[in-house]
Amino acid sequence: MSYTSRDLVGCSNAAHSLKLYRRADLRDDESDESLIEKLYVDPLQNDGVLKTILKPNTTFIVGRKGTGKSTIFLRAQHGLRAKQGNVTAYVDIKTVYEAAEVDPTALNAIRKAGVAADDDTVQKILLHQAFIRAVLRDIQSELQKSLEQDTFKKVLKALGLKKSDISAEISDLLAQGIEFSETDLSLLKEKRVTRANRHTAESEKRKNLSAGAKLSSSAALNVSASKGSRVRSEAIASADEEEATFILRTLNITGVLERLQEVLSSVGIKKLYVFIDDFSELPQQAMEVFVDSVLAPLNNWSNELVKFKIACYPNRVYLGQIDPQKIDQISLDLFRLYGETDVSTMEQKAIDFTERLLESRFQSFVRKSFSNFCEGEKDTLYRQLYYASMANPRSLGHILSNLYDNFITYGQPVTIRAIQEASGKYFADKIEPFFGLQKFAHVSFSERASIYSLKELIEEIVDRARELRDYKESAVTRGVRGRTPSSHFHVPVQLESILDTLELNFFITLYYVMKDRDGHTVNVYALNHGLCQKYGISFGRPMLSREHRLYFVERIFNYTTIIRAFLNRNQEIKCDSCAETYQLDQLPSLELFDMLCPKCKSGTCRVANLSKKYSDKLKEVDKELLLPRTELGILETLFSEARDMVASELAGELDCSYQLIGRRGRKLSDQRLVIRDRNSGNRRIFRLSKEAEEGYFTDNKERGLNVDVDSA
Repeated sequence: MSYTSRDLVGCSNAAHSLKLYRRADLRDDESDESLIEKLYVDPLQNDGVLKTILKPNTTFIVGRKGTGKSTIFLRAQHGLRAKQGNVTAYVDIKTVYEAAEVDPTALNAIRKAGVAADDDTVQKILLHQAFIRAVLRDIQSELQKSLEQDTFKKVLKALGLKKSDISAEISDLLAQGIEFSETDLSLLKEKRVTRANRHTAESEKRKNLSAGAKLSSSAALNVSASKGSRVRSEAIASADEEEATFILRTLNITGVLERLQEVLSSVGIKKLYVFIDDFSELPQQAMEVFVDSVLAPLNNWSNELVKFKIACYPNRVYLGQIDPQKIDQISLDLFRLYGETDVSTMEQKAIDFTERLLESRFQSFVRKSFSNFCEGEKDTLYRQLYYASMANPRSLGHILSNLYDNFITYGQPVTIRAIQEASGKYFADKIEPFFGLQKFAHVSFSERASIYSLKELIEEIVDRARELRDYKESAVTRGVRGRTPSSHFHVPVQLESILDTLELNFFITLYYVMKDRDGHTVNVYALNHGLCQKYGISFGRPMLSREHRLYFVERIFNYTTIIRAFLNRNQEIKCDSCAETYQLDQLPSLELFDMLCPKCKSGTCRVANLSKKYSDKLKEVDKELLLPRTELGILETLFSEARDMVASELAGELDCSYQLIGRRGRKLSDQRLVIRDRNSGNRRIFRLSKEAEEGYFTDNKERGLNVDVDSA
């Protein structure tokens, strides 16, 4: 096949547009106009997702990286801005949190109030206070940008006001709302002393309640469980409530919003939609404080001014006091979005979205159908693209980019084999190396061991899938020609949390939830399509007869024994105070005590995954090489791309802001791990140093799975 230069440029741009990160706007190169309305493709027919998020309700939109959360945000903001009476604000919550610093003025006020400046509780409160102040400032900035719109300019002119009048009102309002109060600090001191006295008394009470409990059996852990659990829970709840209440009083958020409503109403604004991105990237504690002290109070407030739209990851959603019945939740992942009836219907809906997405981009950037670049039956090719991407737009963009680089630029058509190779390369370049740098993560040894235990697990799952390639002992597999497809497996739904991290990082995907042959509800998972290409595993299922509808829940694909054996071998329950360890079967009894240690009566028992297979490898890592995960991501991206990159490109790969890349890049440069330079256009560029390549990548065998690759 032959392609014109315009075809090639357009195809490259189409692939790039799908790979764009979070807030990267889609704009026309010539007119610089936004293309978001033209290019937006809703995951559901008739813009079902967009219509839900446009409703005047607080909405949580849930999906893995690359599922299109930020694109939906852009389209929603575009639509809301076009309606009179609305104003929107976008907050990159992760960047705001990382940029937040403790106010030195606040520290001085604490000293005057007689509270120790090095007190952990006070330091934590001040950091979270700074974080919430920064969020409010971001909202202020976005509001002021919104006043630049023609709609508001006309309203201001009619009222005889200037934009600066409203901007000044908002600035003064938020400044007054976040003033620091020494009186509140004194109250905090008094409450902390009272709570400390109460906690001491309750600790003694808890010891008495649990006195005599023995460790000889799990049943012994049930002694006075309800009373001990209640006392412990009340103490924890009291501490959390105190912090949230203190922040609310100091920042006077509801007072700010009441006055803000007056200001906005004066120019005809009735609704403020705040879009919160990267919510799940927050540390758990910061997430809880933000929800408890800002999100929940404002959402539950009877006033209808503010509505939040929050983007988050699966199983990383904290609602606090928010009533789930009063919010909307949208899931963008495969089964939760399309899996209402049966597997075949789900697959058809996902394939339809994949086709609509590709056709939209090619018609816009190439002025041709994607089929002009393909060879083979259209339906079969789109099914293969769906398998390769799992209908994830960013994954589809990476695969399309690989197709462009390795086939289209050479005048070769897109075929099933080409898609399989592109998918295998995407897995090898972007997904499989995940574990290789996790051993250098600047976290506790137990956290690194926990991550590496999952490397063991996925290796065992892949080994089993490879063993089943030649299985022909059942009636269903006996009729399958060639290799037995073994890309999917199932486990009880109760084991879902064990596999969350592997799914979040695209090694597996929750494919469907259904009944197995014994009538039990199970989760069906699909191995990554590119992983299957690399390790010789046939992907999918036979579709020749009705009996193949239940192919994924054949008993041979029940991996429960693999998961259970993994847990028994690697999981450990240990007290964080006295270091006493407990058997895994004692976990339900420990949970009745809120994980209170039965031996010391004061420590908390914690469940940890400890990689037995890779523990020696982890211990060999030089502590000087340990880095935060964002810095490791920068190094990984520079290594895999093997070229100079600007901050926005790195941000696109890591799903973060370019400002964050700039700050972390300077630190890496100071450590001689990254070289910061300028290109011919005087833009700041980053490249990997030889020291970083030798320290983190040379001879790093953990970058791949420990699975034998045979001639298959």
